[in-house]
Amino acid sequence: MAVLRSGRQAWRRWVSQWLDDRDRRRDGREALLLLAAILFVLGNAIAYSLVRTAGLRWAHLAAPLVWLVVIALAHGALRTFRPRRDPFLLPVFALLSGWGLLLQDRLAPNFLGRQTLWFSLATVALLAVAILPETLQPLRRYRYLILLGGLVLLAITLAFGVNPSGSGAALWLPIPFPFLGLVYFQPSELLKLVLVVFLASYFTEQEPLHHYRRQAARAEPSTRGMGTAFRRHLPFLGPLLLMWGFTMLLLVWQQDLGAAALFFIVFVGLVYVATGERLYVFSGLVMLLLAGVIAFFAFDTVVAGRVLSWINPWPNVSDRAYQIVQALYAQAAGGILGQGIGQGFPDYIPVVHSDFALAAIAEEWGLIGSLTVVAAYALLAVRGLRVAVHSIRGARPNFFHAYLAAGLVTLLSVQAFLIMGGSTRLLPLTGITLPFVSYGGSSLLVSSVAVGLLLWLSAAAEPVPLVPPADRHLARRVGRLGSAFLVVYFIIALALAYWGVVRAEALAAREDNPRLVEAERRVNRGRILARDDAVLAESVGSPDNLTRHYPLAGGGGPAVGYYSLRFGAAGSEEAFDSHLRGRSEAFWPEAIRRLAHIAPRGGDVRLTLDAGLQEAATTLMAESGAAGGLVLLEVTTAGGLPVADVLAMVSAPGYDPNRIDEEFETLAAADPGPLVNRAAQGLYQPGLIVQPFITAAAVDTGELRLADPLADAHLPVTLNGQVLRCATPRAVGGRAYTWADMAVLRCPAPLQTLGNRLGATALDEAFARFGLHSAPGLPIPTEGSTATIADPGLAAIGQEALTVTPLQAALATAALAGDGQLPAVRLVEALALPGGEWETQLPGASAASAAAVSSSVAAAVRSDWPVTDDVAEFTVTALSGPQNSRTAWVLAFAPAGNPRYVIALALEGMDNVAAAEAIGRAVLAQAISP
Repeated sequence: MAVLRSGRQAWRRWVSQWLDDRDRRRDGREALLLLAAILFVLGNAIAYSLVRTAGLRWAHLAAPLVWLVVIALAHGALRTFRPRRDPFLLPVFALLSGWGLLLQDRLAPNFLGRQTLWFSLATVALLAVAILPETLQPLRRYRYLILLGGLVLLAITLAFGVNPSGSGAALWLPIPFPFLGLVYFQPSELLKLVLVVFLASYFTEQEPLHHYRRQAARAEPSTRGMGTAFRRHLPFLGPLLLMWGFTMLLLVWQQDLGAAALFFIVFVGLVYVATGERLYVFSGLVMLLLAGVIAFFAFDTVVAGRVLSWINPWPNVSDRAYQIVQALYAQAAGGILGQGIGQGFPDYIPVVHSDFALAAIAEEWGLIGSLTVVAAYALLAVRGLRVAVHSIRGARPNFFHAYLAAGLVTLLSVQAFLIMGGSTRLLPLTGITLPFVSYGGSSLLVSSVAVGLLLWLSAAAEPVPLVPPADRHLARRVGRLGSAFLVVYFIIALALAYWGVVRAEALAAREDNPRLVEAERRVNRGRILARDDAVLAESVGSPDNLTRHYPLAGGGGPAVGYYSLRFGAAGSEEAFDSHLRGRSEAFWPEAIRRLAHIAPRGGDVRLTLDAGLQEAATTLMAESGAAGGLVLLEVTTAGGLPVADVLAMVSAPGYDPNRIDEEFETLAAADPGPLVNRAAQGLYQPGLIVQPFITAAAVDTGELRLADPLADAHLPVTLNGQVLRCATPRAVGGRAYTWADMAVLRCPAPLQTLGNRLGATALDEAFARFGLHSAPGLPIPTEGSTATIADPGLAAIGQEALTVTPLQAALATAALAGDGQLPAVRLVEALALPGGEWETQLPGASAASAAAVSSSVAAAVRSDWPVTDDVAEFTVTALSGPQNSRTAWVLAFAPAGNPRYVIALALEGMDNVAAAEAIGRAVLAQAISP
């Protein structure tokens, strides 16, 4: 006997020491996890205070400090009164609730005080439930009374409930509270907990019959009727139908599929845990789907709208799908690392602090943050179901504890599934809250009580030593439930990765994403400069709200273009957008810049434009009152090849890029309107401006000599009822006219005859030589006509399918003014490098072509052009369009003896060339003046 007593005492000492060691390890594990949560919450609170106020402010630190004190007291109380609790439950609650307070300060600071109070009350309730009860048997014994109390409270809400927002379902009861006035409580949240308690008690009562039913089902002959099987399933099919009826009642009352689905899925989950019958799960899902179909057609403004927005939200981005689309944009904006607390734009999501807390976390803490939240709920589920299994181990298994733990885990997990699935577009939006994180005192209080119950159950269920469960089938079903939860959490994690990584770039680039505008406001775009460093475009304003300013009259014309947050960009603003934005092609520098939220500083662009000449040409074109385009070139050489720098480019009527946001709709409505670059994209009937180019090409190929006589030069040509005559008849002292005189006479009849003699192929070749069949190579959009010649005679007088732009005409004139080669055209002189140097290049410029004509032929043809004030010019009017209106053309170069500057302009609707000649001469005179 002495040996036996000594053995028992040794066993007890070993067990006591083992328990003490486990308690110490448990306390240390919980403390370490809580320390991580504390560092996270306080670190983010300090970071947010620094972001918002550039200092530490009590307004941003008060709630986290209250949270810290409350969590520390909770940890101490649980260590003292519940030493054998699960060490993971309190840290998960602390992390998620602290994260929720951070979100309220960030997204809804007006509600932060109330949420902090609710958190404090919820933690007190958690501790009260976890510590005070000696036993949970009253919950089991008085289940009907508890359920009746919940339903009565729900009925009171139905009669006297209100909605704090002033509209929608009246689901809250107002409760007066000191210092805060009315605090609103939602009884339906408490009913969820009541339902779990009731079902756990009900299924515990049925537990002794489960084994018998399974045995009977296996032994039941196949010849037995359906009646026996029905009686066997009746204890569960009856509640299933009653629960479906309650779900429909909730749908009718609240018109919200989310709350009804939560109740019903929790019920079906517990039915499966209790019975293991997949039939119940399948039947429950079919009934839930049926309820959803009924709700879809019965409540088209609420349920149907959410379902349709879930199926395809993109056509209704600005309407009923706005909320979910903004949530997807938030996840895309967060990427992997997130924008950082206070530096994203989750505020664009309506009711983000309540319905879309996960999307806000995804934007500001990235995929890492959102997956941490998912992992926290998964850990809560795993530990809670572990409690359920441990409750039926040992010498005295408690099935009520097992069902209650499984029900509480199902309640919290399904609620998390529904709202996270809605945020990631896996499910339609439900409008329920994310447990512990979203704003909502009722939800936080009830969820905290659920965690308190799990803590109590975990402390009561710890087996010593660990033994197999009393009902292995039940334990297996609980394990399957946990596996299903983990699969769903994994799917949610994949959905978060899909929107935050796979689809991030596409969503971020969508034009209806408001984050594009916010990001653009912070981009300090580089300047656009003229060749003399005069500013043509620059960013002005505060660092968080920069706008584009164009100092030059007319804004710099189509070559500079415009930049708008709403309507995009044009001209050089569009062509060099990446450089002006400072976008780096290297991955790591760009990633570090974004991570540090360093606003991009773009590089400058120096154009070939001359600010003075551009402004003068713009003013002269505007004063003429006519629509048209003008291009002024400076012809130089680079590497032995001719280069034409664009000194001025004007399209009339123009627009003020400083007012593009206010006037864009009006400008875009006109057809063709001021937004069309008539200088480089306006295709006009050339008329007789093709004469010098056809003549030069024919002389160069030997088809013609300038000394050849003209036959019947002054014969008119009739076209579309309009008579075309020579532009300048003159006497030549009795001698016959020659082709050298055509530069002055500009007569259509000889050209028509020449065109018929040369044929379509030769004319096409002549036009191609002078670049009239191709769009000039510029970084901004240009146009060119490739029309096929059907009538060579009409083509030779510029009245067939061929159309040209002023830019093409200017370049063709530059070939004659130079050595016969078509020059490369250049609009950009240099780009600023990060180190401050300038990189000289010819972006978008085409290489010089082969000689259009020989140098001697070019010199001979241009020598016949009439000269006025050292300006050689060739001017005509051309029939244009079906209305037979006229376009006044001017081709000119200066100085006449040593051509350097070339101009081409077209004015629409002009019967004579006087106004056009005045503009061309004035611009060239300013160009050649010292």
